[in-house]
Amino acid sequence: MKKILTALGAMALICGVGAAGRAQQPTPSVPNPNLTPGAVLPVTKDDLCVPGYTKKVRNVPQSVKNQVYAEYGVTHHKAGDYEVDHLISLELGGSNSIKNLWPESYKSKPYNAHVKDKLENRLHALVCSGQLDLAAAQHAIATDWIGAYKKYMGASPSSAAPKAHAKNHSRSHWYNLRIPQTQTPPMPMSTTPDSPSGQVWVNTKSGKYFQPGARYYGKTKQGQYMSEKDAIQQGFTAAGQ
Repeated sequence: MKKILTALGAMALICGVGAAGRAQQPTPSVPNPNLTPGAVLPVTKDDLCVPGYTKKVRNVPQSVKNQVYAEYGVTHHKAGDYEVDHLISLELGGSNSIKNLWPESYKSKPYNAHVKDKLENRLHALVCSGQLDLAAAQHAIATDWIGAYKKYMGASPSSAAPKAHAKNHSRSHWYNLRIPQTQTPPMPMSTTPDSPSGQVWVNTKSGKYFQPGARYYGKTKQGQYMSEKDAIQQGFTAAGQ
């Protein structure tokens, strides 16, 4: 009986170690420069700033993603834990080479894949507007993307002010408010019936996009709704810029 209990204890210990190993996967905020030094395609600013460019060049098969995870020792992960990310993003001329790929955590704080996406969009906008040289943008994000975030975004992610929670009000609610005679009652933002929440309207002819509430939001003859991130990645610029 004693031998049986000892054997069961050993098995429990082994299972416990295995579970701990699965739970303690690496979650790097920056890539290993020996594995991921960065790599670019022979493209120019004019190539990158054409809408739809990234869709034409994006090509990372699952077999390559698996190899990236293996190189970084990520043997177990759940959906939503990581993104096999381009260190130099496609919108900045990055390539699909494994030398430009790494498993970036969505959950590390304060710097993670969501934060890096914002930097990529910012650098792309600066390059396409002529405010930043393409080679300088590539070098900045490849050598120290967190340092580049601090330089070009102006603040750390944790210092950003929280967004106010919007409240929905019925039409009758606005008329029931007591408002001084010198003020006019605020009216809800008008949107078209088919406008998706939180998306911009892209005028595919002019290359400009409009925020909800703008005069031409959803009203140009040619256009489509998409997220602001996708609009910027495809080379569209905000109206008024």
